[in-house]
Amino acid sequence: MAACRRLTLFALGTLARRSFALSASKLPSKLTLHAYDHCPYCNRVEFLLGKLDVPYTRVLYGYGEGADPAEAGGTGYNPGGGPVVLTGKKILPVLVGEGVPAPAGMKGLPESLEICSYVTACVPGGISPATGRGDLDAWSKDFKEVVTPLVRPRIAKMPIQDWADSRDSEYAVWKYSTKFGFDYDKAVAQTAELLPRASALLLKLEPLLRGTDADGAPCLNSWGLSVDDIILLPDLRQLSCVQGVTWPAKVQAYLDSACGKAQCKSYQPTAVP
Repeated sequence: MAACRRLTLFALGTLARRSFALSASKLPSKLTLHAYDHCPYCNRVEFLLGKLDVPYTRVLYGYGEGADPAEAGGTGYNPGGGPVVLTGKKILPVLVGEGVPAPAGMKGLPESLEICSYVTACVPGGISPATGRGDLDAWSKDFKEVVTPLVRPRIAKMPIQDWADSRDSEYAVWKYSTKFGFDYDKAVAQTAELLPRASALLLKLEPLLRGTDADGAPCLNSWGLSVDDIILLPDLRQLSCVQGVTWPAKVQAYLDSACGKAQCKSYQPTAVP
């Protein structure tokens, strides 16, 4: 895993360096991002586009659309439709626009970090690559262990397009129960134990926010916005769907600034216990 992460960070650094050579390229004047509102990978792209002031049209999908009920335990609907039309697979995000480099047979560019790299290459200044900070890695590992059982039973209760059809949440439950062995009842039963742990971890995040970005908001590194932020912010946004978490002021400002500039907003107004 460590070797794989180092390779990923090396690739991100290489892509960031290439952005200087490609900075003469310009983004299309009209971009469309096909996404799920709740998806952290989609949120990576949305937070980047927001922070870089890149305008785009947002197209959202029901989470079960495109899944074949015959292969998904009877859940899902419109197999081959929805996001599948874009790439041949039920995957998002996908960035579409005239001149956006789309792989053969696809209508747009998939994969969140590839999209982020492309956008950074086309926007003067862009953002810094990921650092591989050990303190941040350790914190993130602990955070994900707490966040997943808190978020997964609650995220499907958010009033968003992803869950507009009852079959969307049914597909999500089937997917995570069957493919990942997630126990929804057990997760809910752990709520009282996990809430204070989540609050404590957010408090530990405050000193890891060492810098200020171009908007004057907190960020992870002293030199400004980086891929570290783009990877972490979606996890914080997911936690915002959980009622009863205590958010330290600096961490709250960090999330509020990112959500304020992006089209993916905080879930705090509709958080559930």
